[in-house]
Amino acid sequence: MFQFFARRLRSERGFTLIELLIVVAIIAILAAILIPNFLRARAQSQVAASKGNMKNIATALESYFVDNSAYPAQLSDLTTGQAYMRSVPNDPCTNQPYQYSPLPSSGPYTDYALQTPTAWTSSPCNQVVPGGLTYTPGGGLTP
Repeated sequence: MFQFFARRLRSERGFTLIELLIVVAIIAILAAILIPNFLRARAQSQVAASKGNMKNIATALESYFVDNSAYPAQLSDLTTGQAYMRSVPNDPCTNQPYQYSPLPSSGPYTDYALQTPTAWTSSPCNQVVPGGLTYTPGGGLTP
């Protein structure tokens, strides 16, 4: 009777190599399907956050314009004096500052362009919105 238990324990010790290979193959297939979807969803959320940041900066710029009859020379002016923002956010795709270009029209700055950083083209966000985003007072947010 002891031989029966000993034989049974020896045959049920672990998994066979084939079973382990099948499990590893299934995990690899699932990873190959899920990782690109996760990266695309992450890039889409970063683009949405970038759009929100740019709209918030534009709102602060418009408030500055109402009070001063001109746009600021640089974005950091929004955080000093009568602070229109606590801090100017960086682009979530590249973690770099947005590119702000105030445009003079024979006197004070009366127009501007706000763009995503140039490093956007080498980030995953470029696959969602190729070329980055631009915000202008007259045109709004455009890809």
